[in-house]
Amino acid sequence: MKKSFFILLTGVLAAGLAAAEVITFEALDAMPVYKCGEKAEFQLSVTENGTAVKQGKYTIVFSMDSNRKLGRQTVDLAKGNPAKVSFTMRDPGFLLAQLFNEKGRPVLMKNAKGKTVPVLAGAGFDPEKIRMGYGMPEDFMKFWEDGRKMIAANPVKLEKVEKYSKKNYTTWYVTVDSLNNETLTGYLTIPAGKGPFPAYITVPGAGPGVSGPAHLAHKNIITLAMNVHKFPTADNAAEQKARYTAATKGRPPYATWGAGNRDTYFFRSVYVGIDRVINYIAAMPEWDKKHMVIDGSSQGGGAALLLAGYNRNITALAANVPSLCDHGGFLLGRSSGGPRLSKTKDPAAYTPYFDAGNFAGYIRVPALVSCGFLDRTCSPSSIYAVYNQLRGEKRMICLPREGHTVSKKFAKARDKFILEQLGF
Repeated sequence: MKKSFFILLTGVLAAGLAAAEVITFEALDAMPVYKCGEKAEFQLSVTENGTAVKQGKYTIVFSMDSNRKLGRQTVDLAKGNPAKVSFTMRDPGFLLAQLFNEKGRPVLMKNAKGKTVPVLAGAGFDPEKIRMGYGMPEDFMKFWEDGRKMIAANPVKLEKVEKYSKKNYTTWYVTVDSLNNETLTGYLTIPAGKGPFPAYITVPGAGPGVSGPAHLAHKNIITLAMNVHKFPTADNAAEQKARYTAATKGRPPYATWGAGNRDTYFFRSVYVGIDRVINYIAAMPEWDKKHMVIDGSSQGGGAALLLAGYNRNITALAANVPSLCDHGGFLLGRSSGGPRLSKTKDPAAYTPYFDAGNFAGYIRVPALVSCGFLDRTCSPSSIYAVYNQLRGEKRMICLPREGHTVSKKFAKARDKFILEQLGF
């Protein structure tokens, strides 16, 4: 089945295209996934006021995950419009094709959210054969078990939040002291009544974080929404953003803090602390002992994978375009997953301990995962490298025309999956 993917260019763009021009750049197959050595076919067409443009040259640069350059082809519209090109890969991974104009500048467009983005197309080659760049350290799980033991006696403190408490549930502000004298906070909701109730856990994507309870609090579900930051969580988005700005201003991205040392790296205290709260929930008489689902996107998707491998109480996970995947992918010419730690100090010494792929080997519960073929933040190759390590029932939602986003297709599948896994 063939399916066109149209990119409408509006306004005056950096590529110098007129407002009336429409560029179509597409992988011709609706699901462009091939075996290594097979050719992926792409098509470029440019029209102005509905008429095919008769002149103009474009260059298409092919790379593995926008990392290792594989080749380029030039298209001359004077020789045909639309124009077709094909390319292949010898090694398992994802091909990214980017469009450049005659001056060698990226052709840009406005996406649905009004953000200017490059014009891309993608294809996968034997993705089920993608393997991890780094291996698993011999003391991998001991490292994490030791962290758990260090804070096992630390109390999980709860303070009622009247603002977010309703007739059918109570919201509690959660505080737990973790490693390195760092504190994690978030919101826990407990339904009214004796239960027992299923439990739902979420960790936000990168940025300021949450400032209130998880969205399923009204459904007779125990919910936990935990931030990764070490400053106290606010009870409104504006204040949460202000605290985030104050904590990060003038500093490198927080996902690189403590890089080079596995004991002090930013995310160690995060996941040990959240694990402590998960175990607290698991010991609550209100929990049904059967259903505990964790979910997240990007940073939160990485957290879902790590915590599902770390904590045996979790019974299912949903991870949308997850980060923290295949930190060693660059060793094989691919792009490592976000937050791209390959250029930090001595990445081999600490990043394998924070790689979702090494946790994935411990995951035997149902998993729903997604990858965007055009994702340059959390590359599809990095996500597949982790997905291939999962040991339980699993489903990958491939998004050939998507980048780093929460797609409608995934959101619909995720919501259905979560409720089913929670016993609804």
